[in-house]
Amino acid sequence: MNSSFTNRTLALAGMFQSAALVHQLATTGQADEDATHCSIESLFMIDADDVPAVFSGTEGVSLGLKTLAEFSGSNKSAANLAILAYVFSLMHLTHKLLRQPALLEHLSQLVKGVQRQKDYFESMQQESGINATLLSRFADIYSETISTLQPRIIVKGNPEYLQQENIVNRIRCLLLSGARAAVLWEQLGGGRMQFLLRRKQFAATAETLHAKTKD
Repeated sequence: MNSSFTNRTLALAGMFQSAALVHQLATTGQADEDATHCSIESLFMIDADDVPAVFSGTEGVSLGLKTLAEFSGSNKSAANLAILAYVFSLMHLTHKLLRQPALLEHLSQLVKGVQRQKDYFESMQQESGINATLLSRFADIYSETISTLQPRIIVKGNPEYLQQENIVNRIRCLLLSGARAAVLWEQLGGGRMQFLLRRKQFAATAETLHAKTKD
């Protein structure tokens, strides 16, 4: 398996995972906790040794690989189309972000600030879920940076859930982690047209990688 293509598939899966979790939260008020933890943890992996390490190993984007693998066929569910729309939005906004050095540097410094404070937070994994202070800080960072770019990502779902602060914070945090994966995707040579033209190949690679996470 081509390692360069595998790395791009993992970065793509990182975006798909964040997008899938956003869709879950917006429509059901809940999302896979393990996948959420891995996606948010990727924000701290600034100096990771390799691409899998960004996501705490290939299994860290298992949900993203599974979701991406579903695009190998022609039939698309409404949920998958909504997820794809989020992925394309993340690609578009991140492409803009990478062409605004000042904003990119500001984002980087804000994330590093949270990274330095991480030891002062209680454990990320609590009985009630991921640390609320951490979620709130990352949500604020998203609002200060990615959310200032146009067109803003419009999250669609159940208004009952989208009016709850804790859910909104999780969504913004996950969109930030999706943007982190999108930056990695571009750094590895990925692009929207490449995904569209090689969609089936990415999906097939994702399916193979996902199968290995279950071994």
